[in-house]
Amino acid sequence: MTTVDKGQLIFSIIIPAYNYAHTLDRAIDSILGQSGDDYEILIIDDGSTDHTSKISDGYCQKFPKKIKYYLQDNQGPAAARNYGVEFSVGEYIFFLDADDEMAPSLLDFLRKRILYRTDVDVFFGDHISVGSDGIASYRATSPLPQTHEKRFSAYILKKLHLSHCAKLLHRRVFEGVSYPIELRSSEDIPFMAQLLALYKCELVSVPMATVHKHEDSLRHNTAYAMEVGERVADHIFSFVALPDWAAKYEKIYRARRCLSIFRTLYLSDHKKEALIFYKRALFLSPFLALRPGYIKKAIGGMVFWLR
Repeated sequence: MTTVDKGQLIFSIIIPAYNYAHTLDRAIDSILGQSGDDYEILIIDDGSTDHTSKISDGYCQKFPKKIKYYLQDNQGPAAARNYGVEFSVGEYIFFLDADDEMAPSLLDFLRKRILYRTDVDVFFGDHISVGSDGIASYRATSPLPQTHEKRFSAYILKKLHLSHCAKLLHRRVFEGVSYPIELRSSEDIPFMAQLLALYKCELVSVPMATVHKHEDSLRHNTAYAMEVGERVADHIFSFVALPDWAAKYEKIYRARRCLSIFRTLYLSDHKKEALIFYKRALFLSPFLALRPGYIKKAIGGMVFWLR
């Protein structure tokens, strides 16, 4: 067992922020409500056009030793997270979106956990999900498979459900991985897949964050779905440090990715564009693409296109 030197910061909580001034104070207050003086808060403003800077400046003036504010040109959440890590000093990193909240007393729990588990690179936890209707529900994290390969394959094939917003990372992981700045949506998927393939992970069955869902989330934005396409798969499988066993999962993952985009576009009435991804999935994995639900949507898309 090792201990952190007295006076050294244990936690760096990084808040990427882009035009979320209306919720930023909620996120910051949820961290300031934690006990202890062994953490810092880094607000990374990704070129916001609202009053994010004003809100941040107010907190920095009130808590000059605890809160830091950085402004960057708009580059997306991946770049903002990487930027935050670069300027952080804590031994462990926690990412909190500007519209979410850190769970009460989380840092108290984590201090005790990491004291005896210094070999663990990533701690995954549960979270509370609050829908746009205000209804909250508890979301437990799936049990972790025993091996790196099983964890990696279960995650990318959607058999392992982990929340990107509910994890604590030792800063040593950033010596090997980072967020893909080329992706402005789904940037968490390659990052999480690489963590599971390469690093020692452990599950803690406590909520780490309250996540507020909203209708304009990038993940559900059809424009971003078409723009990103298969680039998520490119970032996963082109990663040079990925073990050799990962290659056998590439084709099936790409097929699933195309079918997911196909479904998103179809349901948003972009049926012509949806068919492009369905055809690609059909080429990659006829077994998956010819399932009844997909066939029905594909036929509907062709009928719409031929009108």
